[in-house]
Amino acid sequence: MSAAQRFDVAVVGGGPAGIAAALGAARAGARTLLVEREAELGGNVTQAFVHTICGLYRADAEQAVPAQGGLALRVAAALVRRGAAGEPVRAGRVFYLPLEPRGFGAFAAECCARTPGLEVRTSARPTSLRLDALPRFVVAGPGGETSAGARVVVDASGDASAVALAGAAAETAPADRLQRTSYIVRLDGVAEAGLAGFARLQLTAGVARAASRGELPAECASAVVRPGLQAGSLFLTLTLPPLAGRAFAPLDADYVAELSAAAREHAAAVVEFLRGAREGFGAARITDAPARVGIRETRRARGRVVIERDDVLAGRRRDDEVAVSAWPIELWEDHRRARFEHAAAPCSVPLGALVSASDPQLGLAGRCLSASHEAHGALRVIGTALATGEAIGVAAALAADAGGSLADVAPARVRARIADDAEKPLP
Repeated sequence: MSAAQRFDVAVVGGGPAGIAAALGAARAGARTLLVEREAELGGNVTQAFVHTICGLYRADAEQAVPAQGGLALRVAAALVRRGAAGEPVRAGRVFYLPLEPRGFGAFAAECCARTPGLEVRTSARPTSLRLDALPRFVVAGPGGETSAGARVVVDASGDASAVALAGAAAETAPADRLQRTSYIVRLDGVAEAGLAGFARLQLTAGVARAASRGELPAECASAVVRPGLQAGSLFLTLTLPPLAGRAFAPLDADYVAELSAAAREHAAAVVEFLRGAREGFGAARITDAPARVGIRETRRARGRVVIERDDVLAGRRRDDEVAVSAWPIELWEDHRRARFEHAAAPCSVPLGALVSASDPQLGLAGRCLSASHEAHGALRVIGTALATGEAIGVAAALAADAGGSLADVAPARVRARIADDAEKPLP
């Protein structure tokens, strides 16, 4: 294997968790490879138009008090400065940061391109992965297949795809319990009357009534709108049931493509309904649409530690903490409504939840981390994904530098390295 094909850390998946893992590893001195299957970075943000960063702020405070530190908070601040994010918004008992998906993708690409020691390959995916003293993998991309090796591999794919390739420990909730997908489009031309908070609540109820009466497809029963960052713009979110007569299969590419095509038709139907039925929407139109539905949950890795529902709800803190979870348990097991359980306070994400139970050379971040189905409903959000990504990226760099595994890394060293890096500017 040539020197050009050898890395300290390889990260699979270029969503928020993977971006943070790659930046964390490279900024800690590791030669890092980031592999993303799509043509652009951003994961569910750029591919599915997720337009809120949740989990950045404490839910047990009256103001938007940061729960996360490190890269998550610094990325959020940089996005606000660039105009790609707004100010924190309160929604019931929680706060979120409104986000412009295209702006996030552009910022992520620039940040990665300017980070020394970080190589990014888009439109590429690993086709094999062997975990041993020096993990080896094959990446398929536009130029064909290439072999590479890294001391530590981090799975931030969202679907635990590297975990599956390696045959590492994983689990998936039953299909009828997996969280349902979303489909989000951007609307422009919305008058002020359609942007008001109470009007948006009325819209949600009105669309649900229309679906129940057969004026809209039943798949349109759950519609939520949030203001965009530009005047007259909204993001419309539909949460979708499984395809009629089919078991829910979010890991099946053909199923996801079919669901995405159906969702485009449902979104168009809702907008046409709103144009005729809601004040302020007469000139509304879809001006941007995602590549696919937004996937909330699929396969999860089994880690050395499993975060449980009670850990989240009790706000349990641990000595081996490397990140925190600050979002309530939010479960969309029924497409028509979410089930919320609010936590007493932020809870720890221990390093062991970010390390594979079967392979200590394999790290985990974002939706791949080790948690029960219920706990995953709190941990899957973007703010937590950024924090867990940075933590395991730093841990991977420390393990690679020492010539050891993730099981040998002390959580206190990860916390200290994140604190040190917070003093350095982003590229």
